[in-house]
Amino acid sequence: DRWMIRGPMEYVPPVELEVVTKREAIPLDDNEGIYVRDVKTGKIRAVIGETYMLNQNEELWPKELPPAIEQLLSSAKDPLADRGQERGGRKSEKARDKTRVINFRVPHNAAVQIYDFKEKKARVVFG
Repeated sequence: DRWMIRGPMEYVPPVELEVVTKREAIPLDDNEGIYVRDVKTGKIRAVIGETYMLNQNEELWPKELPPAIEQLLSSAKDPLADRGQERGGRKSEKARDKTRVINFRVPHNAAVQIYDFKEKKARVVFG
């Protein structure tokens, strides 16, 4: 059985109990988000643009992507300046946090097609 104590307080657990994790609130900006998985139901959702505290039955979920997409995300290409180049982007040293929502800045006077797998519909977003 899992449960959670909220708020600033002192708690001394009995000997029979084990403290599994200590959690802190995750502050998110308007364009940042995290993937959260409900352990009981298995449902995954994205929380965007608010400070969020995971519940006792939630965990951060790492989103796995194909290697080709990971390579595109890790390349440090400027979408505006390197628009015509296909290969030879600068490599970024830092690894992607797989629990963070993927965001992509669309430059001015450009368009991106987004496919929603749940609704099975595509839409175009302009920068």
